[in-house]
Amino acid sequence: MIAANFSKVIGFPQKTGNHNQDLYTNNLFYLRLLTIFRSMFFIVAVWVSMELRYIGFSQIALIDMIIVFSGLFLELPTGALADLIGRKISITMAFVILAISYVIFAFANSFTLFLIAGLGFGLGDALISGALEALVFDTLKQNNKEHEFTAVNNSNQLIFNYSIVFAIIVGGLLYQYNYYLPSLLTGLAFVCAAFVAWLLIEPDIDSEKFTLRNYLLQTKMGFKELFKNQKARDMSLFYILVGSLTWPIVLSFKNYALVDLGVNERNIGFTLAILSLVAVQFLHLLIRKKVFEKTSNILLAPSILLMLVLPLSIIYKVESMIPLIFAIFFSSSLRWNILGRLTNQCYSSKNRATAISSLSMLISAAYIATLILFVALNQITDNAVQLVLISMGIIAIVLLPVIAWRLKNRYQEAAND
Repeated sequence: MIAANFSKVIGFPQKTGNHNQDLYTNNLFYLRLLTIFRSMFFIVAVWVSMELRYIGFSQIALIDMIIVFSGLFLELPTGALADLIGRKISITMAFVILAISYVIFAFANSFTLFLIAGLGFGLGDALISGALEALVFDTLKQNNKEHEFTAVNNSNQLIFNYSIVFAIIVGGLLYQYNYYLPSLLTGLAFVCAAFVAWLLIEPDIDSEKFTLRNYLLQTKMGFKELFKNQKARDMSLFYILVGSLTWPIVLSFKNYALVDLGVNERNIGFTLAILSLVAVQFLHLLIRKKVFEKTSNILLAPSILLMLVLPLSIIYKVESMIPLIFAIFFSSSLRWNILGRLTNQCYSSKNRATAISSLSMLISAAYIATLILFVALNQITDNAVQLVLISMGIIAIVLLPVIAWRLKNRYQEAAND
């Protein structure tokens, strides 16, 4: 009786006896709680400074490259694994691995130890990437509520951003007093995330017994989902391109640029926190205003914003980096919350996690190419960060409008049929 009353006060989901309804309420509640813990990246503003104490900029980029390559190599296998053994197990394993990796990172004092931690980051991210999104979509689909995917994702994104704003600011401040705390607190938060992930209920999916043959077949089928028809192909290419132009900046090049321009850790923390929060709040406002009910608007927004990367990179000052980072944060959030719905609609449930992992794998390949370009340029010029951003801006202007236009016509043709 006391436990039941406590559960009601706290707001834990109550069982109704209806499996689908219990799945829906349970998973949405714990996904919100999971979002809080998985957003506690206290090291966002300081990780470059932590590594620069012991290694150089080129070595940092090399470690980033290896991290992304490990994620690339593991992306499809882990997506297939999630489709076969279950999303819940995959997600829980991921947070355990990430927690251990952040503890290693806290005490790392050499290239080798930073690399070991980085490999753990790559494996953990690969285990999460397709599995978490697939679990959300299949939870909704089992209750015939796929239309809520954008709203659920955006709600969780808001929670994530409010939480990460707190973590970024606190991490930047704590770093000035204790070198180890930002990374150790991140690891502790991920231990909590692993516990919450274990409380999720696995959706009913058309899974098969795990065997090596099924594993390889699942990987092949998931990759084919991306290009199974013209609409899926164009949507996948657009999603990959937006991810390729935003993800490297979200993860690395925003920090590279701000450190390169002489911004200190505390100010980096405040800057990134505010820009992230404003970008997501603005996206949330547009979603509430139903701006993205039209597919043409979904395609237009990132196409316009990412074309701003070129002129802002040419200026390359702190004042120009602020609107550039805002445009990247907004476009990246739109990719997760809006484009994710369109891509998920193109893929079958059985292969969804593998297909999503395939998208992430191809985005990671582009990220690796970007880092290779940076390392090469860094050997011959002090303007490597700026030149990489300029290159990404040129790609955005040349390719994004073409694919967006083709997609717009595809959706228009489907609506007329």
